Amino acid sequence: MSIPPPNDPPPVTPFCARCGAPNETGLTQCAHCGQSLLAAWPPPPGGYAPPQAYPPQTGTSSFGGLIPDKNPSALTAYYLGIFSIIPCVGLPMGIAALILGLRGLDLVKEHPEVRGRTHALVGIIVGGLFGLINLIGFLIVVASMVNPHPH
Repeated sequence: MSIPPPNDPPPVTPFCARCGAPNETGLTQCAHCGQSLLAAWPPPPGGYAPPQAYPPQTGTSSFGGLIPDKNPSALTAYYLGIFSIIPCVGLPMGIAALILGLRGLDLVKEHPEVRGRTHALVGIIVGGLFGLINLIGFLIVVASMVNPHPH
């Protein structure tokens, strides 16, 4: 087994190293996940065996695609929305969750591979709801200070 000279194009493998999907001859990227099919080194003796009984990987994240680490606006909106339940600080957190959630949704629309749609929606809905509740509470407190009830 010899390594091809550096000026020769690397060999193309028929199976994707990332997801194990079979590909047609001549493709340079996996038709399923987009991974490059150009081998960085020669195939092992006996050829390449695709992984068995493993679901295809859908991203390169070490979190398995559950946390949108490539969409920080959506992730931040999610946490700000959750923490907007805290009285007094909930109003600014709710506003920030709304803004960042909308930015996260825009990023998902432009680049669907970054994910984070659900996190952005949770930030928008929960942040908006608790931000509104905090605003109403704030207005009630201010109204009671301005116009105290006579005893």
